[in-house]
Amino acid sequence: MKFRFVHALALFLVIAASGEPFDFMIAPTRQDASLDWWYAVPEGFTPQINLVSSVAKGEYFNIIPFFKNYGTTSNGQAHITYDIEVLRPDGSTDESLQRCDGHKGAASPPNLLAARAVVRLCFDPEDPFGEYTINITAYDHVSSQTNRQSVTIEQKEFEIETLSEEESEELFFRYATAPDPSLALAAFLQTEHAFLDEDREPLWSAIWFFKTIFENNEFLMPHLLNAFSDGTPKQQKDIILLLTLMNRTDELPVLPSQLKAVEQIMKGGRTPDPYSEITTGTQLDMLWAEYFATGRIQPIRQLTTSLSLIKHRGTLDQIKSGDLDREKPEVLRAGMLEAVFQSALWSLRSNCEQSPLLFPYCVNILDSEELDGPAQRVLAMLLQSITEKQKETP
Repeated sequence: MKFRFVHALALFLVIAASGEPFDFMIAPTRQDASLDWWYAVPEGFTPQINLVSSVAKGEYFNIIPFFKNYGTTSNGQAHITYDIEVLRPDGSTDESLQRCDGHKGAASPPNLLAARAVVRLCFDPEDPFGEYTINITAYDHVSSQTNRQSVTIEQKEFEIETLSEEESEELFFRYATAPDPSLALAAFLQTEHAFLDEDREPLWSAIWFFKTIFENNEFLMPHLLNAFSDGTPKQQKDIILLLTLMNRTDELPVLPSQLKAVEQIMKGGRTPDPYSEITTGTQLDMLWAEYFATGRIQPIRQLTTSLSLIKHRGTLDQIKSGDLDREKPEVLRAGMLEAVFQSALWSLRSNCEQSPLLFPYCVNILDSEELDGPAQRVLAMLLQSITEKQKETP
């Protein structure tokens, strides 16, 4: 079994009253190890923890203890460590670690604490299939209390499920809060729509979503490459496009001339940079794809900067009325930038209704006051209108 550690700053969420014995819960999850979905959710919102009970061989998942009813010193400091051991199906010890960083520093009981050291682990090729037991012993060094908890997780053989078109589409919107890489591979191979349009331009909102997932889940790559040999012509073209974007086409077998031509065409294309100044809808599509593939706040921070393009509002109406000459380059550019602004505004509103994590992220960004004045005001009005609409909905 392989271990990795991810350390993060602590953030707190008010929960049960104090006065009870030191306690914690163990959360096995595929959710992003950065814990944006926990840390970047402001007070007043409830973070969603999506637990998993089984994983595929080679798939990394996270083990996160969440502590409550811990003690603090007179100046509000907590100190928690924990040991972790993983037992094989036969009861033998697979791995163990001691004195992992639970929390050390300021804390405010009865707020729930996520462990600072998130344990990322995956099963080795020689690890047998079956049910593994994860034991964690947590130590509250301030109150001198100890607690021990256990959870089980099953290692299963990898399989590609058959998904309906509706299930594949739903995967995109729920992946940020409930990621499942194996289902993502199934959706990629079974999707019916093309990933290239008639002008050979990638459908960035879709292909960037899958690219991000595959880059973050190396265990999928052998299964993807195995699917290439027996794949349909469409699947083979899709895989070539994906691997071209990942700079990994050298892992494909020798291609016949027809597919080699497809590879050359795709390599000749230009990949936009979503983190440069936003001037195109393609960048918005890529940022949305990254958000839905990871559940991280960073792409949303970048996307909301495009709200400063409100300064171009009204250009399209003036072009339509004839008040502005659309043949002038500066007018055409201003119109295009207004279209990007309108697209960003619409997509934020729409996706706040689709993804429960997005609205709290936008509140976080608004509260941080990191946007420039115009973008800050637009975001505030957008969130207010969404809130009012939610109040009107029975």
